[in-house]
Amino acid sequence: MIDLRQSGNWAQYLNWLGWKSIKTKNNTYIYIRKTPFGSVSKIQRPKSLTDSDLKAVDLVCKENKVLFVKIEPNLKQNLNILEKHNYQISHSPYLPPSTIHIDLTKSKEKLWDSISRSGKYSIRRAQREGGVVEHYTSPGEGPLEEFNKIAQETSKKKRFFVNNLKDLKKKVEVFKNNSHLLLVRNGEGNLMGGTFYLSFNKNVWLLHGGTSNEGRKGRWGYELYWQSFLYFKKLGYETLDLEGKDDDRFPTFTKDWGGFSHFKEKFGGYVVNYPYPHIKIYNPILKKLQKMYGVI
Repeated sequence: MIDLRQSGNWAQYLNWLGWKSIKTKNNTYIYIRKTPFGSVSKIQRPKSLTDSDLKAVDLVCKENKVLFVKIEPNLKQNLNILEKHNYQISHSPYLPPSTIHIDLTKSKEKLWDSISRSGKYSIRRAQREGGVVEHYTSPGEGPLEEFNKIAQETSKKKRFFVNNLKDLKKKVEVFKNNSHLLLVRNGEGNLMGGTFYLSFNKNVWLLHGGTSNEGRKGRWGYELYWQSFLYFKKLGYETLDLEGKDDDRFPTFTKDWGGFSHFKEKFGGYVVNYPYPHIKIYNPILKKLQKMYGVI
């Protein structure tokens, strides 16, 4: 499963955000960004990196005079190779370090059987109350504006950062038919919640979600998730990444994730725990700080 962050479309999106992207001979994207203190670099969920790959990374980082490079490995990465090249464990991930994958190759019946008893009850209740889910591929400005409004409401309520409408539009512009928006409405047609996805190859990632103030009082999110499984299964996708759950290894990073993690766990799936991020510091001052206070 090649990660979304190693796609050409994601590189194009990050270029828009100000990141320089460099693609190695092994088709690994290295992202570099200038800061007031110097350039930094990240490599997110690459294919398993070999000795020769890491030498190429070294060359790119030195040519661009980066302060450090942080790698967030995939599941099959040989971590000993990273250590051999002077990478050390970092406790500060950029991406969710753990997530839940839904196997969309399962039959509809098996997907349903995987949902908890309370989850099934909540789906049926939302359906009885007239819940309707709308699907948009390469969504237009109207649905995006509706979704962005409730996403911003949710960010204020839950005190977390969410990207703005301009960012959503750019993702759609870059990913086109690989961008998806699902909205759930109640029986009166009022918007209760929504989820925004990006897809790559045969897999899809849930990137953003939002719930209206009224929607938080009901069970609409359960129907929204269930219908998303059926929708992406019908489109031929194989895996749905729910993009994040709480992780005891990173208590600070995931400290407020308990509520939505518990919600996602009701839909079955299997938990994926990625390896610790690894960092290599090039700047001599940062190296000294690292020795004194620990790894960034």
